[in-house]
Amino acid sequence: MSKHAYLIMAHSSFSELQYLLSMIDDARNDIFLHIDKKTNNVPMNELTNSVHHSRLFFTPRLNVVWGGSSQIDCEMLLFSEAARVSHYDYYHLISGVDVPVKSQDYIHDYCQRYRGLNFITSAQDGERGHDPAAIAMHYDQYHLLQNTLVGKKRNLAKYIDFASCYAQRAIGIHRGKNRVFHKSLQWVSLTDGCVRFLLSRQQDIRKTYRFTYCCDEVFIISEIWGTPLESTLAPQGNLRFIEWKQYSKHDSSPRPIEMGDLTTLESPDILFARKFVLPQCAPVIDAVKRSWNN
Repeated sequence: MSKHAYLIMAHSSFSELQYLLSMIDDARNDIFLHIDKKTNNVPMNELTNSVHHSRLFFTPRLNVVWGGSSQIDCEMLLFSEAARVSHYDYYHLISGVDVPVKSQDYIHDYCQRYRGLNFITSAQDGERGHDPAAIAMHYDQYHLLQNTLVGKKRNLAKYIDFASCYAQRAIGIHRGKNRVFHKSLQWVSLTDGCVRFLLSRQQDIRKTYRFTYCCDEVFIISEIWGTPLESTLAPQGNLRFIEWKQYSKHDSSPRPIEMGDLTTLESPDILFARKFVLPQCAPVIDAVKRSWNN
């Protein structure tokens, strides 16, 4: 029997999280849940009671800041906690507002069919948010304020932080001059071999990506690039449906899934969708779940 680990990064939206837990609750799955340390009033009993067949593990809680290297620390923590428990066929890194859009039977069969592939979507030049010059500044200079004063906010500290990066560039500070970095989407499904390779490089990863900006979308694919694992990148990408919307000049975020997305969600290579918001997205998922029995 194949075993999967679901690695969840959550910070709020606990009704949605309970819904997600109930959908991945399966004896073939272990669930590892990280809840941001900043979050108060966590409904632990309700979360625990959402799971009846899986083993549910709560990881130590970190203070995770959007765009900061703390996001990488959180992902590595989840990988480490899961790998310490068992060797899993696949590790699915998802957010607390993701949902599976295929049954667990389908997901396990699919991963067995493509066993050995790592499901990561590589960003190409010209795609959303992929300007090579701008991406280079994410890792090439030190973002000393991102984890403490900036986060997702566009405030004075953010302008100071990026101004300092331009100053660093002007005086010749280039952290990544001896490496080639790549960009991908954050959410992935990885093999045991890939996860354990990343964990073997944990200290180097912490050093390389400390004080970086949004490198949760850089570090996994960059670490495996140029290694034998590069040949395991699946042509299907990361098996996720995420539709980005420009809400304002400086806010591009995943929009909630809609009934109009149902045809796309039927694709055989789409296993998860983001994002799921109650109550507006419930009819979409109810329709998806009904299709599992057809």
